[in-house]
Amino acid sequence: MKNVVTDPEKVTRILKTATEIFGQQGFIKSKTDQIANQAQVSKGLLFHYFGNKQALYLDAFKYAYHRIYDHMDPQKWQNAPGLAAMMTTAVKYELKLQFKFPAEYRLMMQAYADLPHFPEPLRQQVQQETTAISAEADRIFREKIEQLPRREGLSVDDVFGVVS
Repeated sequence: MKNVVTDPEKVTRILKTATEIFGQQGFIKSKTDQIANQAQVSKGLLFHYFGNKQALYLDAFKYAYHRIYDHMDPQKWQNAPGLAAMMTTAVKYELKLQFKFPAEYRLMMQAYADLPHFPEPLRQQVQQETTAISAEADRIFREKIEQLPRREGLSVDDVFGVVS
C-alpha cells in the first residue's frame, strides 16, 4: 500500500472485497470498478490508497495470507504422536481453516493458477511471497520432524524429502 493517510476501516473493506473478487475472477478478469463499488469507496480512493491494480492485488494476497496465518495454531497438529498422525491431523486442520477462510484460500489458490499470466513485476512479487510462505511452512514442518523419533540412519532431510 502507498504511504498515505488512510482510513483503516475503508482499507479493510477494500482488501476484503479485493480478496473475494480476485479469488473468484482472477487478476485479469477482475475490475477495480467492481472492487470499489462493493467496498463502498470511490475508485479514486482505491487508487489513492493502493496506486494501481497490481499493488492492490499484492496487498490483497498478503492480507489473505495473514488472515489465515494469524489464526493458525501449529499446536493443533504438532502434538501428534508420530509422523502419520501429524500429517493426518495437519490435513484435517488445514481443511477446517479452508472452511473458515474460503475467500482467502480461494485467492491464494487462484494466485498459483494465475502466476504465469501476471504482468512481470507482479509475477515476481507474488512468486517472492509464495516462496516465503513455503519456506515458513517448511521451517515449521521440519522443526516438528526433528522432534519425532526416527529409525537409525534416517535423517531429518530423508523424512522431509519424502513427505514434502
